[in-house]
Amino acid sequence: MSVREAMLAVLAGGGLAGLPAPAAARQTVPISSEPGTCVIELREVVQLGDLSDPGTIGLRPEITRTGAGEFVVASVENRGELLVYDAEGRFRRTFGGAGEGPGEYRAPGRVRLGSEGSLLILDILNRRITRATDGGGVLQTVDVRALQALDFLAPAAEDRFVLSGFGGGAGGLTTALDVLDSGGETLARLGSEPIERWVVNFFRAPLALDVRGRVWAPEAGAYAFRAWDTGGGDAVSRLAGEADWFDPGPPRPGAPITAPTPSVVMSLRFAGELMWIVTWIADANWEDNADMSRADLQLTRVLDSMIEVVDPESGALLARMRHPEALRITGDEGFVFGVREDDVVPRAVLYEPSLAGPDCPSGAGPGR
Repeated sequence: MSVREAMLAVLAGGGLAGLPAPAAARQTVPISSEPGTCVIELREVVQLGDLSDPGTIGLRPEITRTGAGEFVVASVENRGELLVYDAEGRFRRTFGGAGEGPGEYRAPGRVRLGSEGSLLILDILNRRITRATDGGGVLQTVDVRALQALDFLAPAAEDRFVLSGFGGGAGGLTTALDVLDSGGETLARLGSEPIERWVVNFFRAPLALDVRGRVWAPEAGAYAFRAWDTGGGDAVSRLAGEADWFDPGPPRPGAPITAPTPSVVMSLRFAGELMWIVTWIADANWEDNADMSRADLQLTRVLDSMIEVVDPESGALLARMRHPEALRITGDEGFVFGVREDDVVPRAVLYEPSLAGPDCPSGAGPGR
């Protein structure tokens, strides 16, 4: 069974039917249609992946830099093992393995940094978060079966988790944004939107925590974002724009899953007061490669990335950049990365992002 098939099977089983849907946000801040004078710069810093490695970087990995400066790579292609590279991109070791026991993973996804040098690892199919040492030793396992999570955050106190993904129930399939305590019990459902089933393939539900402690998440199928206080309650702010480059879907008939015509918001991160948004959009010539294998790692043949930097308080769009790679932001929020195929070997290319220009904030990359 594929990850997608397993996810849909889980969703069919239902969700948190007893939790009320939140009310609409109190205000909507319009995003500027045209960017300012700042320029987004991406400086390549390291590449990960080699033919001699015991695993592969994979098609859509999650990458996080640890407090010790190493890089942890989680990819479903590695059957539960996570790869560790040093700061220079040299492979060092693996940890984990396939299964459902402690320290085992079926589909390791987002990796976040925990307290005291620990790692927080979301297992999409085992539906839990494992708190582990940087060497992979298990410190705690938190069950998150209340929803099918795709991303999560652990606020500074780490007494709760905020998870985003999909839910379900008598009313049908919905997006979900839940707050769970450290034991996995649901405290609140912050956001919930009814969606059609095709959205499962094109909505990645990324989360970001701003300097005020508010959680931001995109709306499914829209160029819009909402913020909530982590204590629960209704959305406190909404950011939305009209972008002619954003395609809300549904996908065109015959479009392969690796070449979505709907735009996919893949990453949200804050640098000080500014929000960085990375959205996957169809390459201008993607239809020329529509017959490519679904296992093909060359996502650059069908996807570009639109990177934007926005002030969510005013809606000012400081900068916009279209980049010819399918990029994401690392779980530690310090780098932007893409995957290339080099002599049949997938390599992750990590970039350090920044803003340049006389009127731009200095050092405004996605790391907090």
